[in-house]
Amino acid sequence: MCVILDANCFASFRDRANQDMQPIRRWLAEKNGKIAYTDTLKFRDEWKSSGLDLRELNRAGQLRLIPRDEVLSKQAEIEEELESDDPHVIALAMVAGIRVLVVQRQPDEPLRGRRRRARGADTALQRDFKRLANGSVYITASHRHLLTKDLCP
Repeated sequence: MCVILDANCFASFRDRANQDMQPIRRWLAEKNGKIAYTDTLKFRDEWKSSGLDLRELNRAGQLRLIPRDEVLSKQAEIEEELESDDPHVIALAMVAGIRVLVVQRQPDEPLRGRRRRARGADTALQRDFKRLANGSVYITASHRHLLTKDLCP
């Protein structure tokens, strides 16, 4: 099984003491889990700015590269259907059949006007992921049940 790490959780993933990321690291090491990615400009920029070492993750067998052309094609196809500004994430999930998106817990944040998003409410990316990729969202260690032994499709 593969997961996608959203860019907003890269710092948490890098932090070995982060309790919410412990199940992800354990799953990668012990259950042959993989992080899916693709070689598009958006993903390259996100990974480069993250400080995550792709070479180290690749040497450990914890990455799965999804063909760029397929992701870009799907991205162009779905862009108009999205609420979020992350078509690359949704396209990657749809092309690779990935059903788990790992994101960082978001604090209450302003919406339109003066309203605030309720704690725990889905972001636009999470809603898009659930609706178009038919997936689930891993936010905290309590979601460890989403991680299975299956290999990437």
